[in-house]
Amino acid sequence: MLMVFRRLLVCLLWLWLPASQAADSGWLRAADNQHASVRLRAQNEGSGDTRLLLDVALEKGWKTYWRSPGEGGIAPAIAWHQPLEVSWRWPVPQRFDVAGISTQGYDGNVSFPMAIRGPLPATLSGVLTLSTCSNVCILTDYPFSLDMTAPAGSDFGYDYARAMGTLLLPDGLTTHLSAGYSSGRLTVTAVREAGWQQPSLLSIAWMTSISLNPLYIKGDTLTATLPVTDGWGEAAPDLRNKRLSLVLADGGQAQESTLVIGAASPTPATSWGWALLMALAGGLILNVMPCVLPVLAMKLGSLVQTDVHQRGAVRRQFLASVSGIVTSFLALALMMTLLRLGNQALGWGIQFQNPWFIGVMALVMVLFSASLLGLLEIRLSSRASTFLATRGGNGLMGHFSQGALATLLATPCTAPFLGTAVSVALVAPLPLLWGIFFTMGLGMSLRGYWLPPGPGWPCVCRVPAAG
Repeated sequence: MLMVFRRLLVCLLWLWLPASQAADSGWLRAADNQHASVRLRAQNEGSGDTRLLLDVALEKGWKTYWRSPGEGGIAPAIAWHQPLEVSWRWPVPQRFDVAGISTQGYDGNVSFPMAIRGPLPATLSGVLTLSTCSNVCILTDYPFSLDMTAPAGSDFGYDYARAMGTLLLPDGLTTHLSAGYSSGRLTVTAVREAGWQQPSLLSIAWMTSISLNPLYIKGDTLTATLPVTDGWGEAAPDLRNKRLSLVLADGGQAQESTLVIGAASPTPATSWGWALLMALAGGLILNVMPCVLPVLAMKLGSLVQTDVHQRGAVRRQFLASVSGIVTSFLALALMMTLLRLGNQALGWGIQFQNPWFIGVMALVMVLFSASLLGLLEIRLSSRASTFLATRGGNGLMGHFSQGALATLLATPCTAPFLGTAVSVALVAPLPLLWGIFFTMGLGMSLRGYWLPPGPGWPCVCRVPAAG
């Protein structure tokens, strides 16, 4: 009886030992992170190389990260106890946008296939560091040890092949892919003969921060225009002739390509009409933005004080205001042109990024409000008062200044249609840039400035209150 018991014990130990010492870590879970489980398996190949598979299982609502995590997170990494030549292979990532922060990674279950070159010791060990995030982020270490003298299991080959099927492709998704850079903006153009379904663009930027805008699709052509900074809000270095690695995914496929960045392609002529139409609509809508309404109220206040029978004088005042608006927009176009020629970063309302400018404008608006409320009175010399009474103030120069001030206050606003028009202008040829800014000025002038006022000024009661 004792002999039978010993033989049974030996058989049980023989069945248990391969599982406990196999090239399979089993599912590991850290005490301080119950939201993620990891598993490592390895198998030697006849060629001398070794295949390694890292499985990660995440609870719902949790994610981990790609090799280029984006604006947050840390890519998974393994600190090996022996010097090894390991090649990570990365599945197609997803893009996560939370609270204005864009990251790239994975949720649910994901497997990372790897390859190890050269001979290995009998025991393969190391520490896996994995960053997982939900409402909070947890950085967890998973020590592991694999017995390379034992098999990894019968399902390893299938699991490894399935993981390899989720990797990025070197080509095959697009028939044309190019990147161009001009004036702080990177333009990526891709053509796919089968058309686009739900494309996503992931970029790997070196020492720069690339904010991805929505992708624009027209037929089989996809275009993305990306403003580029150095990560601190300053102008990025000139990216022309540099190499850029992009991952473009669509329809369950993903392609990784390395491009040499050239000059930005000119805007197609067929889009000029749409760009000008967007500029006209955006300029018109600027009149009802909160930042412009105080100046509009000022304008209508001076209109009420004017005799309704002085139609010629009123028209001249409106034309002076229109001239101030259009001239200011042309001045903005000139400034944008000079910045582009100097390869500087530029954007709509860039003067409001300067704290000194913001301080001066805040002081002007406080003094302006105090004067309107009767809390402050600024006394001028008789010569200055005479000049303002004849040329400034209620004169044509005053109305010109009101138009210029309205344009200045409108620059931090991005009205509907305006963002599209300005985005096109910043990367478009210079003639189109000037045309867009001129058309925006005309659009802003349309509301009330080009319409001749009728008896009793009925337009005054239809203007919404400031703010």
